[in-house]
Formats: sequence, structure tokens, C-alpha cells
Amino acid sequence: MKLFIIFTLFFTGLFFATEDNDRKVSELSVEELKQIVRMIVEESIEQCTVTGTMEGRAKLNLAVEGEVVAQMICEFES
Repeated sequence: MKLFIIFTLFFTGLFFATEDNDRKVSELSVEELKQIVRMIVEESIEQCTVTGTMEGRAKLNLAVEGEVVAQMICEFES
């Protein structure tokens, strides 16, 4: 019984995966497009490093005021 459920879930996933690949961008909902863009941005940022300096001060309430000078370097595979 467990094997049947696993096969059913596997083939259902394959069916929906191929169905999504045939869709055009114009057919996506706003929420679906937001999720795709969010995923692309997150995967891109994971390949970046940020270096820099900050000058400023922190008040007693821990509110920080200052200026940040930073450089973001991203290395992507070709």
C-alpha cells in the first residue's frame, strides 16, 4: 500500500511538473510570478559577498544612524 502511494505521488508530481513548463509568463498569476522572481533573487544573492565600512553612531535606544559604503561582488558560473 505504501509503495502504491509513493508511486502515485511521484507520477502526479511529474504530471504537474511538465504541465507547468508549458505555461507562458503571461499565463502566470501575480503571486506565482512573485515566487519565481523571489527564488531567482535568493539563489543569485547566495553567490555574492558584501564588504564595506560603516561610520555612524548608536543612540541609547539602539537606533543606528550612519553611512554605509559597501561593495557587492557576485560570481556566477558561465
